[in-house]
Amino acid sequence: MQRLAALIMRGRVYAMLIAAVFGVISLLLPPLQPITTTLSGGVVALVALRLGAREALYVILGALAGVMVVAVPLFGDPAAAVVLATIVWLPVAVLALVLRQTVSMALALQVAVLLAGAVVMGIHGLIPDPAVWWRDMLTNMIQQSQLDKTGLEQMGQILQRVAPYMTGIVASALMLSALLGLVAGRWWQSLLYNPGGFGAEFRALQLGSRAAYPSVVILATSLFLGGNLGAIATDLLVVLVIIYALQGLAVAHAIAFAVERSMRWLAWGLVLVYVLLAILPPFVVVALAGIGFADSWMNFRAYFNAKKPDVPPVI
Repeated sequence: MQRLAALIMRGRVYAMLIAAVFGVISLLLPPLQPITTTLSGGVVALVALRLGAREALYVILGALAGVMVVAVPLFGDPAAAVVLATIVWLPVAVLALVLRQTVSMALALQVAVLLAGAVVMGIHGLIPDPAVWWRDMLTNMIQQSQLDKTGLEQMGQILQRVAPYMTGIVASALMLSALLGLVAGRWWQSLLYNPGGFGAEFRALQLGSRAAYPSVVILATSLFLGGNLGAIATDLLVVLVIIYALQGLAVAHAIAFAVERSMRWLAWGLVLVYVLLAILPPFVVVALAGIGFADSWMNFRAYFNAKKPDVPPVI
């Protein structure tokens, strides 16, 4: 990965080509999209973090042109390439520029929440009842599949439960894609210019109690109010769960790092977290979100790091 990061930083053309290649792979091989979109976003993030907005824009436009060369003959129009640039590269660039200016991963995450919140509000503003719209659209997609009658009935039951949360799920997925690209770019930057800096920065990640107060309001609104306002709060709550899950993961890394010498067996708990995250993602994400939210008030890392401060150096 360090060699790839070094190649990206050799020049604008290299960055454009690498971002375009990963973008093309994401269009041709959908199962690899989580990985390839993260890597293509990481290219944009690295350029933005190191060289600023102008170079990042050049890379986005060059990579967009490169993906269009494949997307137009393959799909008949450039829409796929434009969507890739709009929902992956541009949000990653915005977050990277925020991080470049503030040197605060927490603030970058807060901006990511605002962008995801704008998506939620936009969908609710354009569609009178998003839950019904998602259910109808997904039902049509399932009916066109090759599932038998039993499979269709089972999927229909699942849709009834998932449809009310689909707006929040989509907004969270877009936000997570941008954040993964940002993390990839920040990690590459650390590998090249400040080894170990990314780990320290991530372990110290904390949104703080000021960000927790609006979260409490959104949670209460989701639980106790109905109608459109309650639906919006529920979708925003889905976004917040993802963000606080990232903070919970940072807490787990920080504790494992702090105790790895004195209680090495406890540090292996971090491996268990990732194993469970792969096996039971919804339950583990919610558990990590609870830990992250509680950490905003209780600061668990202060106890484990009392004799071993973990302050991230400026990258």
